[in-house]
Amino acid sequence: VFDNEDMISLFSTRKFCADWQNRPIYGGIGNRAPVAYFRHTRINELRLSHPGAPGEAMVVQDSEAPKDSYVFKRGDKNNKGDIAPRQFLDILSKGERRPYVDGSGRYEFAQSIATKDNPMTARVAVNRTWMKHFIEGFVLTADDLGNMSEKPSHPELLDYLATDFVENGWTMKRLHRMIVMSNVYRLDSDPTANPLVVKKGAVDPLKIDAGNRLLWRGNLRRLDFESIRDSMILLTGKLNPLVGGQPANITDEPFSYRRSLYGYVDRSRLSDTLSQFDYGDPDQANSKRNSTIVPQQALYFMNNALSVEVARAVSARKDVVNAMSEDQRIVAMFRCMFQRRPSTSEIRVAQEFLTKAKMTVATANLRPSTKAAASGTKPGAKAAAPVARAAAPAAKGMTVKAPDGEESMMTAVTGGGAESVMQNVGEAIARTPMTPTELLVQALLLSNEFVYVN
Repeated sequence: VFDNEDMISLFSTRKFCADWQNRPIYGGIGNRAPVAYFRHTRINELRLSHPGAPGEAMVVQDSEAPKDSYVFKRGDKNNKGDIAPRQFLDILSKGERRPYVDGSGRYEFAQSIATKDNPMTARVAVNRTWMKHFIEGFVLTADDLGNMSEKPSHPELLDYLATDFVENGWTMKRLHRMIVMSNVYRLDSDPTANPLVVKKGAVDPLKIDAGNRLLWRGNLRRLDFESIRDSMILLTGKLNPLVGGQPANITDEPFSYRRSLYGYVDRSRLSDTLSQFDYGDPDQANSKRNSTIVPQQALYFMNNALSVEVARAVSARKDVVNAMSEDQRIVAMFRCMFQRRPSTSEIRVAQEFLTKAKMTVATANLRPSTKAAASGTKPGAKAAAPVARAAAPAAKGMTVKAPDGEESMMTAVTGGGAESVMQNVGEAIARTPMTPTELLVQALLLSNEFVYVN
């Protein structure tokens, strides 16, 4: 509930800020200006995190009276030369250039770039889209297509897709559909799936094109953090399909179950989790993310509470719980997580893991004196718990109903100024020891198959 002063501050935000910034600094606790300023800060936080707040975005608006710029002689703003009318670049223009007269010229400039008479725009868009699906584009330098870049690996295919892209209304959906329904997209990444490799004859793709620039096999692609997180939340059965709405903290507990697309990114202080998984610098243009393998990524799956929740959710599935044998339980886990049946050797390794996990859990559940004797430690000595646990639980918060009936976790901005952090308000993951079945699921999360597309 806002009082009168809050409402006045809310409806006169810009005027208040301008007036307050121009004031001299007053001393003493009776100064009301800082109080009103921090009230204004709180209102801004609510506009960012409250579920009822409208969505906002920064936009550019044309000036009511746009002006042409002058040429400054020798760079001196006080020594003006001829007027430089608003128009397209001379080096890229064909024939006589026509000045832009409709507003600032931004819209006309965009039309000059995205036109069928300029094939480079469509080629750049197609090359980047292809790169997202195949790791590398037709031209390796996604930020540099032209005379200075290397030649495309498949120039005819690039021009065909670019022409189709333009003739069908520049629709990205159609372009994605054409790519994912193609035969090359469905190729196996295993080189031995190609009969020419198996024969080891004169025509051996591994010798001719080891880097796979000619796309004779599929490329092994590592998922980005957003895809990995969404896959984990999908396994919990709690993925929130809500479209639109306020951003959420997607890295810290208590966890939000919204898609990673709606994750809040602090440009001044990027989350450690995002940095560990090669998230791009928000202050720079990133046409392609790096793909690294570092120990911190494995530690995330081992120690993060979301991994524990995934393990419990998969272990509690009906097909896992009601399995008639341990082998069937392992098969159900693989079908859920990898959409395939495990091989005989994989079942054997999983059984060995479960046997060792049962012994470890049983030892951890023994009485202190018996456990000390079993582990060879002295009575009274503190032994480390052999099962995964996460951090301490947070206080229970509240949720709101989204328009589609799904529960949507609320967020709150904590701290102030540069130390402000968006946190979810909710309940943390329960801290209890994990069962052998849950430990096996967590081990499967650590496998390469979970984070790679082959």
